[in-house]
Amino acid sequence: MRILILVRNFLPGYHQVIKGDWNVAAIAYRAYDLEGKTIGTVGAGRIGKLLLQRLKPFNCNLLYHDRLKMEPELEKEIGAKFEEDLDTMLPKCDVVVINTPLTEKTKGMFDANKIAKLKKGVLIVNNARGAIMDAQAVADACASGHIAGYSGDVWYPQPAPKDHVWRSMPNHAMTLISQAQPLMHN
Repeated sequence: MRILILVRNFLPGYHQVIKGDWNVAAIAYRAYDLEGKTIGTVGAGRIGKLLLQRLKPFNCNLLYHDRLKMEPELEKEIGAKFEEDLDTMLPKCDVVVINTPLTEKTKGMFDANKIAKLKKGVLIVNNARGAIMDAQAVADACASGHIAGYSGDVWYPQPAPKDHVWRSMPNHAMTLISQAQPLMHN
């Protein structure tokens, strides 16, 4: 759902409705379909695999980076391609979804250097942990347009302080962690 909110440029359209505005062109220039776009997941465990399976009907190019390669049959069924090197995968992606666990190795993984390797205009959905991202680097990249949109329900620290840089960055669709609770009960 978060991917669709970002690719369809939902939030600016919603804000227009609330304000009583009607400027379709202002929304449409940043909205597109997923078909033919490249979606990459960083982490292809249970959640990453489910994501890839759910994206298959959208006819996207599906990539994944994980420490373990999927079984060939599952990879073929999903239509996903393994990318052994994360730095090679990132510039190929129109959308990057973070699904990796927080470890000493992944803490701060997406710093300014890693973000610079992303395709300009990339959309990022963080389903994992806020601490995987360098908060200021994400905000700076959103402000410059390098990241066209960022969404998630994970913050660092949690609860996020009122002056957290993600609260005021442009083109975000952040919510509280409670949005993930239904998944935790399955």
